[in-house]
Amino acid sequence: MPFHFNIAREDLLKAIGAQQQITNKKGTLAILTNLLMEVKNNEIIFTATDLEISLKQTVPAEVFETGSLTIPSKKLFELSRESGSPTLNFKEGEKKWINITSGSSTYRLAGMMTEEFPEFEQYNEEDLVEAEGEVICNLIDKTIFSIATNKENVYTLNAALFQQLIENEKTIYRMVTSDGHRLSIMQREVQGSPLLNFEKFILIPRRGIQQIRKFGEEQDTFLLGVEHKKIVLKSDDALLVIRLMEGEFPDFENILNFISKEYNIIINKILFIEALKRINLFTEGEFHAIKFELNNNQMVLTSEHADFGSARDEIAIEYSGEELSIGFNCRYFMDALQVMEGEDIQASISSNESPCLITSEEDEGFLGIIMPMKIK
Repeated sequence: MPFHFNIAREDLLKAIGAQQQITNKKGTLAILTNLLMEVKNNEIIFTATDLEISLKQTVPAEVFETGSLTIPSKKLFELSRESGSPTLNFKEGEKKWINITSGSSTYRLAGMMTEEFPEFEQYNEEDLVEAEGEVICNLIDKTIFSIATNKENVYTLNAALFQQLIENEKTIYRMVTSDGHRLSIMQREVQGSPLLNFEKFILIPRRGIQQIRKFGEEQDTFLLGVEHKKIVLKSDDALLVIRLMEGEFPDFENILNFISKEYNIIINKILFIEALKRINLFTEGEFHAIKFELNNNQMVLTSEHADFGSARDEIAIEYSGEELSIGFNCRYFMDALQVMEGEDIQASISSNESPCLITSEEDEGFLGIIMPMKIK
């Protein structure tokens, strides 16, 4: 039986808008640029997949006839976004054409048979535990900026490591990311949830982390589970399944043990960020190289550009160690500082060639490590 239904434009946009980054992935099979649209009693289920990330969205609707087809995702999103009517009418016509009416506008979209659309990933409902959206989003916000974007030689750096720890009978969720030049760690205690079904760690690909962030920001709580090679998130009206990456993550715990806290620097975060923005105006290329010079409660920042000139800035700090001069990528500090909480941050360093560890007393659970670079 051909389907026929009315749906609120706002509900439709919310559902298919969340799926655009999945269906618009380049290089996928033609059918994967479509959404599977299943018209049930009083609801429509939209499914998108690129075989790595799958997302189901359930939307209430006024249904006259049930049925199913796949429909071009991008074009459906575009016409829904530009529609001036609060309600859209969908009716399946001959040869799988879909007639859509929106106010005074009418459209025809070519549908495709559902048989070609991949089956949705199966999961075990009993393995899901309750998770707080704010906790998951916080873990991601504090670490996503340092996931590698293209590291073929160490491909696992294109993922975030997720751990579940037990400390003093408390459950801790920890997320770790690195691009080989910096490392970010954020951990949060979680209350009252049973343990997730995995050991050691899982690796969630960058695109999967982005989808989890979107999912979590719209839910106070949702169900979370880890099964063989996949992570599952479920709410009342959405279901997200992401295939996990396999492989080994660099030994970050050994890096933490290696870092010395011999010299500690206390810096006002806002003043530091503002100075870094000014100094960055005179850095070159992708490395954004600047020099830090530390001496007697003062930090001097300098940068040079072969074509435009140079910059110098001074900041008052709390520092009583020996005089140090060390180079860093300015952007790495800016990225970390912009997600950190607290008025002051603490930077720990031991020599002119050592990594810098940054923390804040007001940002419990977060730490960042930035590797130095040579400045001519």
